[in-house]
Order: sequence, then structure tokens, then C-alpha cells
Amino acid sequence: MKNIKIYLYYIIFLFICIVAIALPAVALSKEQESTITDHCESIKDNLRLIQKNDARTRVYLGGRYESILNKYVMPLNVSLVENSMSTANMIESQNMFTAGKTRFANDYVNYQQRLEELVSMDCRNDAVGFYEKLEDVRTRRKKVEQDVQELRKILDEYVGLVVKLKERLNEKTK
Repeated sequence: MKNIKIYLYYIIFLFICIVAIALPAVALSKEQESTITDHCESIKDNLRLIQKNDARTRVYLGGRYESILNKYVMPLNVSLVENSMSTANMIESQNMFTAGKTRFANDYVNYQQRLEELVSMDCRNDAVGFYEKLEDVRTRRKKVEQDVQELRKILDEYVGLVVKLKERLNEKTK
């Protein structure tokens, strides 16, 4: 019974999130306002769960990005420069990754602050304001997701450059 209740609340939360995507401006019907008001605590519980999971993910990703940069990218680039090898594209990728990592961290902090504000709102008495804040939080979360995708893309390009460099070095040693 408890699982069915949680499942129902989760579906309602997802419905509200989907509605947030579909509507270009905040215009809640009385039914939507009522849904937010009636399920305020369960919505906030789900948001707290998202907040907790996102925080773990951010720590994990932030640590991985830092590790990739400090243990792999920078040492390889320094070694290539020390050996007078052409590394302009690799250094450019490093700079793009560093800037992307900073953007990710900043965008995540902005998202997390807005999510904290959303969770602390009184959605029983201000369903429209809650909904407006939910839209803002969703937009900010999407921006963080785009940052992650961009960092992945930069790393993929960097790996491609490393593979090409390896092939060039193997050709020279033949």
C-alpha cells in the first residue's frame, strides 16, 4: 500500500514537471493549483530526493572532472610541450575543458540554490509561485545537464586527438 502511494505521488510529480515543460507561461488551472496544494509535501519530498541524488552526482562528476584534468590531460600536455611536440589542439581542448568544468560548477551552484528555495517554499499557500520556481529550477537543471554533455564532448574530442597522436608516434617509430 505504501509503495502504491509513493508511486502515485511520483506520477503526480512527473505530471507537474511535464506540465511545466508544456506551458510557455505560468497559467495554472484551478485543478493544477489544487493538485500542487493537495500534494505539496509529497512533491517536496520528491524534490528533496532529487536534491540529494543530484548533490551526490555533482560530487562524483566534479571529482572525476578534476581527476581527469589533473591526472591525465595536464600531465600529458606538459610532457608534450616539454618534448617540443605540436599540441595546440590538445591545449585548446584542455582550456575548453577547464572553462566547461568551471561553468558546470557555477551552473550547478545556481541550480542547487534555486532548488533549495523551491523546497523551502510553502506550496500549499502559493501554488502559482511554486510552479514558477519549479519552471526556473527545471531550466537550471537542464543547463547543468547541457554542461555535462559539453564536457563529455570535449573529452571525446581530446581522446580522439590522443589516438591520432599515438598513431603519428607509432608511424615515426616504424
